[in-house]
Amino acid sequence: MPFEDPSTTPETTNTEATLKIPFESVRHAEIAYRVLKVDEEPRRNFVKKEIVLKEATLEVHFVANQVKNLRTAITSFFENLLLCRETINNFDLENARTLTGSNTA
Repeated sequence: MPFEDPSTTPETTNTEATLKIPFESVRHAEIAYRVLKVDEEPRRNFVKKEIVLKEATLEVHFVANQVKNLRTAITSFFENLLLCRETINNFDLENARTLTGSNTA
């Protein structure tokens, strides 16, 4: 039986991913940041998530103990992100005024 270094076995190796998500404006990025920041990962899935706002870009860093857990966390994050972007697009009155050329509320 070959010797396995316990520090590199699949059980102890973390998998990481970083996503950079650009937004149309700093304002939209701030809205998404505030919405998505409150959605913490459940402790039972062993994923750590850090969201950082850099101007009009969200940077999201995931660390998981298994690839399966990382994939699940990223999929869940994208579902929330898509809903957030759809909501911003549908209800952003400032954006609607710019598109129609109207200055009235």
